Order: sequence, then structure tokens, then C-alpha cells
Amino acid sequence: MQDKMGLKIAVEGRHATWLELFYDLIYVIVIAKLTHMMGHTHDGHMDWHYYLQSVALFVPVWWCWTGHTMFANRFDADDTMHRLLTLSQMFGALMMAVFIENALGEGAVGFILSYVGIRLLLIVMYLRVHVASKDLRHITRLFSIGFSLGVACWIASLFVDGPLRYALWAVGLFIDFATPWVGQKRLAKVSVHKEHLPERLGLLTIIILGESVLGIVIGVDEVPWGGMTLSNMVLGFVLLCTIWWLYFETLEHVLAGKILRSGQLSIYGHLPIYLGLVTLSAGLLHQITGNISLYESMMLLTGGLALILVPLHIIQLAQSHAEIRKKLMLGISVLYSALACILFFHHLMPSYAPLLLLTCSTTAFLVWEHKGKHVW
Repeated sequence: MQDKMGLKIAVEGRHATWLELFYDLIYVIVIAKLTHMMGHTHDGHMDWHYYLQSVALFVPVWWCWTGHTMFANRFDADDTMHRLLTLSQMFGALMMAVFIENALGEGAVGFILSYVGIRLLLIVMYLRVHVASKDLRHITRLFSIGFSLGVACWIASLFVDGPLRYALWAVGLFIDFATPWVGQKRLAKVSVHKEHLPERLGLLTIIILGESVLGIVIGVDEVPWGGMTLSNMVLGFVLLCTIWWLYFETLEHVLAGKILRSGQLSIYGHLPIYLGLVTLSAGLLHQITGNISLYESMMLLTGGLALILVPLHIIQLAQSHAEIRKKLMLGISVLYSALACILFFHHLMPSYAPLLLLTCSTTAFLVWEHKGKHVW
């Protein structure tokens, strides 16, 4: 179904456009910077305070990407004005990359203005749909009002400093996150495109996986070549390949082609997955370089895996048939127990063993799940 603006409301078999792929490419820069920030060390230890700050900054970056992705999923007209507004948002993302490293300091004003600019352009996109289609005004009105309130909080933060500024950021994001939930019944009437949304979510996953591979390469460049380096490199790459396989098996068999209604579980469930991939990247880098203690690198590795696997399995269990959940829960329980044991008893093992066991445990779960096709 298309209206006078050319909105692709119910076009079957939709795929990402060339513009969307270009849009993702800009976010590679921002995510690369955040990945580097999350692995920051101080005096031979992980700077966990800096890590948490980086996680906090990842959220508005992800929300900007998600905002445009969900608009394009439902209402992409791909006309000249849509392209210009999208390209303008891309410039805003580029500016976010410029200020991201000092976003909680001297670069705060630049970061705020970049974020506000992206969100205001998105609101303009919704207002265009509001004018063009009377049938969609129950949705566009919701987003225009909710997102405007969220942006207002960010604008207000320009005039304050310190904790109050960050509190306004948090309130603005909370309003934004709550807006789709408030209108979930309305959004369910215009279901997200069942092929397009999993593809878009998967494309960002590929981007962040690429950053993880880059982390391995950077780590290898920083240390002398040897057997331990080669072992960590191989195991790290195998672990990433396993994560890729687990993720896209779920995407293909659980999400792609299914009626996703408002898509809230899939959308919000991907935030921890993306954070987990970035955290895993930092863990692999430090496992290779040895810049931090084994305990800290294991915290990053197991924490990153948990952030990836838990929401992935929640999505999988929620979308799977009731009769197969019990079998799937058994495999998941065994895997999580193995990961917990590796974390708590890694100090009793040789330095190479924890990553080896993490990789073997995750790969064994993949083999079990792939072999038992009944879990799908």
C-alpha cells in the first residue's frame, strides 16, 4: 500500500535501500570511537568508570540510529526530501563522532547539538507523514509529541551543567523510549516490515562484529608475535564466528518473515546485544595485549557474552513454539553454567585456558542447537 507521498506501508519483501546502507556506514565511525573508549585502561587496569560513561553515551547514539531505522521501516518514501533529511541526519551523526570522546566534558555542547539536530530532523520526517496521510495521524501525532518532549529535555540541558545536565539527558531518553510503548496498540496496527527490520538490525550487528575483528588485529599489532598471540587470535576469531552464527540463525529462523507487530521486543532487545558485542571486542583486545589483569579481561569477555546471549535467547524463547522451549532451556542453562564456572574459576587455570573454554562452550552450544533443528 502506498499513499500520495509514496509511503511503503505494506510493501512485501522490502530490503534495505542504498541510502540506508550509506546511513549505517556513518555510524561505523561513531561506534568505532565508542569501542575504543570502552577499552580504556589506567595504570594497568580497566577504567570501569570510563567504561560506564561510554556505555551511557552508546545509548543516545543507538537511539538516533534506531529512530531513523524505525521510521524508514514503516514510512520510507525514498523521495528527494526524505533523502535530504536522511543525509542531514548522517551529518549530525558525523558531528556526534567528532564530540563523542569529550561528550561529558568540553565537547558536551557539540554532542547535545548533534543529537538534538538528528532528533529534530526525525520529527520533521514524521510531520511530513502527518500532513500527507490522515490514516496515519494516530501514529505520527504520538511520535511527534513524544519525541518533541524528549528533545526539549536535551535542549534544556544546554543551559545547565553537572549532574542536572545528565539527568535531563536521562529524562529525555526515558520519554523517547516510553513513547513507542505508550502507543504499542496503535503501532501494532501498522506492523513493522517482517523482512526489512531483521535485516536492518542484522546489518548493524555486522558493523559491530567488524569492529570486534578490528580489535583483534589492533591487539596483535601491539604485542610480539608468538604462540600465545596466535592462540588468542584464533580463539577470538572463532568466538566471533560463533556469535555471528548464533545471532543470524536466530534472526533467520525466529524473526525473519514473522509478524513482529510493533517490534518492541526485537528493537529494545538489541541494545544489550550491541553493547555486548562492543564489550566483547574490548575483552578480546585486552586478552591479546595483556594490558589488564586476566580477571578484568574475563569480566569483559563473559559480561559481553551474557549481554549478547541473554536477550538473544529471550527473543528466541518468546518467538518459539511452547513445546520446544523446555529443550532449549536445558541447553541454555548448561551454557550459562559453563560460562559462570569459567569466570569464577579462571584463576585456577593457565592463562590461555579461559578464552579456550569460553570459545569451546559457546561453539558446543551452537553445534547442539544447529544439530537439533527441532529447537526452531
